Amino acid sequence: MLRAFRSVCQQQQQLQSARRSGWSALQELGYSSAADGVHSDFQPKSHIESPKSVDEQIKKDIEDNRVFLYMKGNPAAPQCGFSNTVCKILDAYDVKFASADVLQDEELREGIKKYSEWPTIPQLFVNGEFVGGADILMGMHKEGELEKLFSDPHGKEAGAHHGS
Repeated sequence: MLRAFRSVCQQQQQLQSARRSGWSALQELGYSSAADGVHSDFQPKSHIESPKSVDEQIKKDIEDNRVFLYMKGNPAAPQCGFSNTVCKILDAYDVKFASADVLQDEELREGIKKYSEWPTIPQLFVNGEFVGGADILMGMHKEGELEKLFSDPHGKEAGAHHGS
């Protein structure tokens, strides 16, 4: 039995050695293990934005729109209950707002959390200021604070619904 075990181990080592040497030859021809044997000319290229450009996009979003919502999904099809709640609150107050779907952009999803220092999505900004998420908006609604917030005559025009 020990002899059979050693034989299997030896065969495994030989197979791994053959794979490595065969792979070396492919790597010399420009293939990479990162893309399952796809030549480097045809591998996907990363277009991840730098953190600075994500911050710039966030600043632009909240400066250019009186009311801006970072959410999961879009206003017509929210992808989480909390995003849906915020959309319903905004609709109840007849607030026009712009939005970005953070599920479409991981850099934006992480960037907005850092920017606002708030760990969850959705995130609502009004007049360039972070207001909060679904729980905070529900509390503000119950306290009667949202009507005042949304009727601010000095704010910028609200943007139309849009995605990022």
